[in-house]
Amino acid sequence: MDSIGLTKGKQISLYLSRLIPINEIRYRILNMKTEKEDKETLDYHIERWSSIAGSHYIAHDTHQNKFSYIFSNGNYVVHVDHKMDFYNLTGISYQIVELIHEIIKIKNKDDFCFRDLAGIKTEEEWLKSDDLLFSKLADLITKEIKYKKMDLIKS
Repeated sequence: MDSIGLTKGKQISLYLSRLIPINEIRYRILNMKTEKEDKETLDYHIERWSSIAGSHYIAHDTHQNKFSYIFSNGNYVVHVDHKMDFYNLTGISYQIVELIHEIIKIKNKDDFCFRDLAGIKTEEEWLKSDDLLFSKLADLITKEIKYKKMDLIKS
């Protein structure tokens, strides 16, 4: 028999039918398999949500005075993540995720009227300016974290 076009469940049922001729037993086995896989998948996603999102929220809630930032004159103050769990799980600094959230929140026309920087006349210029500033900050954070991790490996 050609199994092309059959679903995974139908293929397994076909193979089982050669060993177990009773339909009810085959369906019970397939049902138990599906339930076990569904539970494992749910458990996996719950664990990933707890570990990744949990580590991000803990870092976010405790980053008082430990966050990287940009001075108005374009100088940067860069801090390594004070809690590295999120970075270790994802390879991304939680600060960069926070920067992206901030960019999403402030990028609307109502915010532009509060922008008072010399030489920035249009909303497009403002967006490009912020993108360049935040991109550089994100790069500096990433480099600083990698540099610190290399220092830890060497010691």
